[in-house]
Amino acid sequence: MKKYLLTIGIVSLTLLSFGQYRASAGIAVGENATMFTVGAEREFNIISDKIHINPGVRGNFYIGENLDFITAPVKYTANDEYVDTLYSVWNSSFNFINLYVRLRYDITEKLAISFDIDIDLVGLTFGSVESTLLLGEGESSRNDNVTATPVTGASPTTINYLIMGDLDNGSLNSTLGLTYNLTKKFAIDAGFGLVFTEVTSDIAVGYDGNDRFRNKNMLGYLGVSYGFGK
Repeated sequence: MKKYLLTIGIVSLTLLSFGQYRASAGIAVGENATMFTVGAEREFNIISDKIHINPGVRGNFYIGENLDFITAPVKYTANDEYVDTLYSVWNSSFNFINLYVRLRYDITEKLAISFDIDIDLVGLTFGSVESTLLLGEGESSRNDNVTATPVTGASPTTINYLIMGDLDNGSLNSTLGLTYNLTKKFAIDAGFGLVFTEVTSDIAVGYDGNDRFRNKNMLGYLGVSYGFGK
C-alpha cells in the first residue's frame, strides 16, 4: 500500500507542476457494456513538437449485463482444459481508477492519433456483481449443453496492475483513437478500446482452486477534451 500511495503522490506532483494539461470525458459502448470515463493528463513533448508522452489519472465507470468471465491467471490460460467459464453475470459494475500513459502524434494542427494504456503499480476497483453465478468447467464450458455448477457469488478484483496479457490483474482500459481540434483548447476524441474487467469468486471454485475470472470487451469511444495551462 505504501508503494501505491508513493507512486500516486509522485504522479500528482508532476501533474500539478506548471505546464500544459488536458482534461477529458467520454462514453464507450460495446457488447452488453457501457463505460463512462473522466481523466486528466500532463502533456510533454519528446523529440519534436509533434510527439507527446502524457501521464495522467483516469476514472472509469463500467456497467455490464450478461457477461461471461473466463479463468484469468496465466498459469491456467495456456491450457484450454484448465480454463473455466463463469457466465450469466446479470448485472455488474466496475468503478476503477488507474494511472495511465498516452502516446500522441500530431498529424496536423487539427488532427492527432494517440494510444493510451493503464499502467503498472497503481489502481483500485470498487463495484458489485449481482447474479446467481454458474461455472462451466474446462473445455466443456464452451459447449452449449454444459451442465454448470452454481456459485455463491463474486466481487470485482480490487487491485489493478499491468504487466502483459494474462499476467495483468484487475480492471484495465486501453484506447486507440483520433483527436480533432475544434479550437486551440477544445477537441473531439473518437476511437475504440479494449477493457479488461475481473472478478474474484467468494469461494475457490475453478480448476486447482482458482478464484479469478476475466472478461475482455471491445468498446467504441466518443468524448471531448479541453486543454489548459501553459
